[in-house]
Amino acid sequence: MVGDGADISPATRPTMRRMMFHVSDDGGAMPVPERPTRGPRRLLRDLTFESVLGAIVDGTLRPGERLFEDDIATWLGVSKTPVKEALARLANQGLVEIEANRFTRVAPATAADLLDSLELLGLLHGVAVRSAGDADPVEVSRLAATVVRVLDRPGATCSDLLAATGAFLPVSGNPLARQASEPLQNRTAFLSRHLALPLDSPSLAAPVAELRRALDHREWCAAGDAVVTLLGRRTLEPLLGSVPAPELVATGRHRTSR
Repeated sequence: MVGDGADISPATRPTMRRMMFHVSDDGGAMPVPERPTRGPRRLLRDLTFESVLGAIVDGTLRPGERLFEDDIATWLGVSKTPVKEALARLANQGLVEIEANRFTRVAPATAADLLDSLELLGLLHGVAVRSAGDADPVEVSRLAATVVRVLDRPGATCSDLLAATGAFLPVSGNPLARQASEPLQNRTAFLSRHLALPLDSPSLAAPVAELRRALDHREWCAAGDAVVTLLGRRTLEPLLGSVPAPELVATGRHRTSR
């Protein structure tokens, strides 16, 4: 166990393929690895945050999953202080729900939350794409080609598009947009795992074509506007009735704790 004030950690984000279950007094259970792994020096609070975030985003910890500080501390080989800090940070990003003296659990994954996250990220990425005219022409042409490949790829999703348009943030000259996008990217990655919105849906044909046209002609302002339109709630909401989605996502209900 590493002390609360230490600035290094013996753990890196573990692979969670081999699992054990701790059953608490109230019957809840949380999957944790059998043992922590060793790795490079990291700040405890950052490593703990990244490890729990990774387990939420990759689906190891499911929506509604109860989280126990003792289990996380044992998993990562840290004290409960960085665990509390990490969970509070995850709660601020909408990935964890904390109700004092009752429970801490992974947040539900709802379609409404996904639409909100996609729309807000679309606005930020749209600003970045609009600014591409002021960046290195060779670099932004490469980024535009990546976005076009995503648009042309069968089975690509809105989440894939965001990964490509997000690459414009570092070259946009707007560090605030990049900083604001980070928590939204984490939340969208979590939500998109449970509900994928395909770009090849017929209702998206027109906005996808407009984005592709604007990128091909390096019309950056038009391309940024097309990103905002394509990822907007008004554009994406009609898709919800045609895409397979678990009941959890469709209704926003929590899974019953074990």
